[in-house]
Amino acid sequence: MRAQGICPTREAVGRGMLFLFAAGVVFAGGQRVDAQEAGRDGEVTVLTLQDALRRAAEYNPQYRQAVNRMDLAEPQRREALGRFLPDLSVSYRTGQNFRRESTALDFFGQPLENPEVRTITSSSTSQSASLGVQLFSGGSRFHQLGQARAQAHADRLSASRELNSILGEVQRQFLIAQRQKARLEVELELLAARERDVELTTRLFELASIGRSDLLATELELETQRLTVNTARANFQKGLLALRKAIGDPALTALDVEQRQPEPFDPGDLDVDGLVDLALRESPTIGAANAALEVSRAALNGQRSDRWPTLSLSTSISRGSYGPDGTELFAFDPEDFNGGLSLSVSIPVFSRFTTSRAIAAADVELRNANETLRQTELELEEQIRARYVDLEAAWASLRERARRLEIATERLDIVQEEYRLATKSIEDLRAAIREEASALRDALDQRFEFAGALLGLYEAAGIVGQEAGIDTSMDRN
Repeated sequence: MRAQGICPTREAVGRGMLFLFAAGVVFAGGQRVDAQEAGRDGEVTVLTLQDALRRAAEYNPQYRQAVNRMDLAEPQRREALGRFLPDLSVSYRTGQNFRRESTALDFFGQPLENPEVRTITSSSTSQSASLGVQLFSGGSRFHQLGQARAQAHADRLSASRELNSILGEVQRQFLIAQRQKARLEVELELLAARERDVELTTRLFELASIGRSDLLATELELETQRLTVNTARANFQKGLLALRKAIGDPALTALDVEQRQPEPFDPGDLDVDGLVDLALRESPTIGAANAALEVSRAALNGQRSDRWPTLSLSTSISRGSYGPDGTELFAFDPEDFNGGLSLSVSIPVFSRFTTSRAIAAADVELRNANETLRQTELELEEQIRARYVDLEAAWASLRERARRLEIATERLDIVQEEYRLATKSIEDLRAAIREEASALRDALDQRFEFAGALLGLYEAAGIVGQEAGIDTSMDRN
């Protein structure tokens, strides 16, 4: 089910998820960081977030382990169904015996020496088949079947929850890589600006408008920015490595991330109450708690069935033969037959309180499962609302930093013009440059902080996979 109705202005904000917030590059005039800066040779795969999520759903080792664990669900269900079927066993035995005695006992128990000691051999063969079926067991088999089904459902939800967590981590690493790539673009822009500053300062120095120290100060800013660019490039390469690990696709030997960045929006467009209601209905975390409750309920019913009598029917048939020497060894057609049919009733009169203790323990587990469900619901609502508060704070900070960047950029333009007119010193210019660079970095970082806060909100609600258009239901036929 899609997460419909969460955002009243869904059309205005896209689908409300980060992978659709691609509004374009903020620093469109900056130097482009091409795919080769991923630090790999050969063909480079440029990933969109959708590509990364799809690959992770197919190749991530943790997710594959969760899927593999689900393969036990069908054998567990067959085992529960098998309790309704009879037990059938067949056997075949053949063998040869020998006996050698040098003494014997007379009628009075006195030992006598055997004048002729001989070895006596014999052989035998037997075949048997038995069939047993439990006619009534107080409904325990039905409860065991229900418990197996509930456990399989719990395992599916657990795998779905793990997939949502993995997709959230992949999306987080993708955002980090995009952030580092955008930071590298910003640093390259600042590097180009510092190079222009050096060119301007050099001309002013040649015109004797400034001194040598001012020129060296500008060159020092340039060298510092070059170091910052190198650090940003290394961080971007490490971010791509972390993203590749999170995806787990062995074919991604070299990769890059798309150029577009997440576009923030006013969190007031989100219906947080609707999101809470949706999470309480469809979150894998709540579903897993409900499934655990059903497992505990089936286990309690199964323990209570131990107080009921059991009725069983069994039948067996066998045949065999016995002969001297090896005449009956490996015989397949014995002539002696015997068999029987029995009906048994077992009534649990007194079991030294073990049944009562088991029922009490199962009842406590059921009540605790109920409380766990309530606690999970409370924690889920608290997490969603807390993440929404974080999102609102990130939005407010984003607007403030955007305004700060606007002011710092305008101030730098003024100071640069005043520096050309020799009304501002080099220190004033350097201070304005640092303030504008800091504001530029902060604005970029806050854009991704907002994206991370939004991801945290959807991750808490457990609908990362749904919003990304990836099936997390884990239905296995």
